[in-house]
Amino acid sequence: FGSETCEELWTPDAPHILMALSGCEVVGNGSGSHHQLRKLDTRVDLVTSASHKAGGVYLYANQCGCDGSRLYFDGGSMVVKNGKLLAQAPQFSVADVEVVCATVDLDDVRSLRASVASLQAQAAALANPLPRVRAPDSPHYSCRSSSFGLSA
Repeated sequence: FGSETCEELWTPDAPHILMALSGCEVVGNGSGSHHQLRKLDTRVDLVTSASHKAGGVYLYANQCGCDGSRLYFDGGSMVVKNGKLLAQAPQFSVADVEVVCATVDLDDVRSLRASVASLQAQAAALANPLPRVRAPDSPHYSCRSSSFGLSA
């Protein structure tokens, strides 16, 4: 699992690319992206592109509500896998909390990455891949039984 900040998604050299080439399968982005007209379309394009280029799951969680001053955060959190939007929270919700839930199969990510020769070549050529921490396999949880709202 890797993470990047709100602003990093919008940059030309976004960290999710190096994370994916280093083997990271899931990237999370806790964002505070304020509302602008048609900005949601741009966000969806950026997130789907981020997970499509190198395969992977992208969890985008955007703040919702007013900052008490001049900014309004419009929500629209989403789960994307290999460039496909799986689930998205509503924009401009009045609920205190919006939970976005999707079931993802990480074998789909591995399969996509294995099928793209140029991706494999770039990953193999990395001079300084990110360090990896191996975790033991854990049981699969359903959305209803997981306190995180996302099953692996």
